[in-house]
Amino acid sequence: MKSLYGKLIAGFFISIAISFSFAGYLGLQSHSQSFRALTEDDLLAMAETVESLLISHHEDFLDELANVSGMTIILVDDQGRVTLNGTQPLASLPEEIQNARIDDEGFFDSNTHQHFFREKIQVDGHTYTLFISRDTMQEQTVFERSIMVALASIFISGSIIFLIIADVIVKPIKRLTKATDELSKGNYEARVHYYGKDEIASLSNSFNSMADRLVRDEETRQQFISDISHEFQTPLTSIQGFAKILKQENLSEEQRTKYTDIILFQSQRLSALSKNMLQLTVLDSEDPKLEIKKYPLLEQLNRVISMQNNEAASKDIEIVTDFPKKDILINADENRMEQVWINLINNAIKYTSEGGVVTIKVKKNLKEVSVAIEDTGIGMSKEALQHIFDRFYREDKSRSIAGNGLGLSIVKRIVELHQARISVVSQVDVGSVFTVTMPLEFLKQNAKKNTINDKNQAA
Repeated sequence: MKSLYGKLIAGFFISIAISFSFAGYLGLQSHSQSFRALTEDDLLAMAETVESLLISHHEDFLDELANVSGMTIILVDDQGRVTLNGTQPLASLPEEIQNARIDDEGFFDSNTHQHFFREKIQVDGHTYTLFISRDTMQEQTVFERSIMVALASIFISGSIIFLIIADVIVKPIKRLTKATDELSKGNYEARVHYYGKDEIASLSNSFNSMADRLVRDEETRQQFISDISHEFQTPLTSIQGFAKILKQENLSEEQRTKYTDIILFQSQRLSALSKNMLQLTVLDSEDPKLEIKKYPLLEQLNRVISMQNNEAASKDIEIVTDFPKKDILINADENRMEQVWINLINNAIKYTSEGGVVTIKVKKNLKEVSVAIEDTGIGMSKEALQHIFDRFYREDKSRSIAGNGLGLSIVKRIVELHQARISVVSQVDVGSVFTVTMPLEFLKQNAKKNTINDKNQAA
């Protein structure tokens, strides 16, 4: 009984057996009591009839009456002698009759299935004890057989219906099990087709959704392998190629310096790529540690802007700020958030043409603090917006602009760890706006934690 189908059938038969046994017992008991009450009423009426016949001296009719009614009539005098319906002594009658109390009206002998009724009567000044009995064995047997036939019919028909229902229930589960096995073997096309609104339909839909996610994850994994191979292979190929050229003895000093700079640049690119991948691995861990502390946001942004001024100046790009007059204290991981601003501002400069403008706006309301970084660059297509935060995704397929496609993935992860959100609006040849919004509630909660930690450290 390891299968669900077997367990259902076993459970059904056990439940039915217990239920039918209990119901049959109660039914027989109820019928027996009802039948006994009816029989006692019949015996009482017969006793009254016998008494009236004896008083009117019509004893000859008693034998015929007993045969017609199917009852046994026994009349015993006060000496214990049977004076009617045979000569058997009182001692041969059932012990219950001999020991019955005077005030007893009758009893049921469960061994013989006989109903006995007893009554004292007066005939011609003499006291007699009248015993009237009725054998109900045959009637009881017929009833019991009828009950058994009815229960058996219900059991058989119920079993057939249950087997059909169980098969209907188990079949989709078997299909789901088969699909699960197929999926575990790498068949990502496995699906379960079951329609309805019950739990099995919900389970089937969940399985299909899981399979769809696995397909997407597998596609992402394959794309990730392809992308990372390309990201590593390109600089490695470049390094190998120029290293071979440097081995040539007839190179001028200018050429040697040029090729050495290329190798240095590509090695730095590899180093940055490996660092970014390591950082993503740390950020994707189950419990990445954030060093939360209170610090001024505007001061941090001004510091990052000053770091990017040279690059902006090289392209004649103007950086415009729209900040509140008063600095805003926030509770966050200062190093992580600085990395966010560096990446977003640097991207805005990289993708903005010469003579463009990069605008950084900071706003605060009762619930949130938002930082918007807007550029007048090349913008992005709708397709690019859907994948802009995917790892290794770059709309610049030619890779003419430096980068490895991991920066925005890191930015999004850091923002999410701060329970904040990042959004982007872009239009081709118009520009893009990246907005980071941080809830003040999160900042307040961290402020309380920091206060408690400071007190504990002071203690």
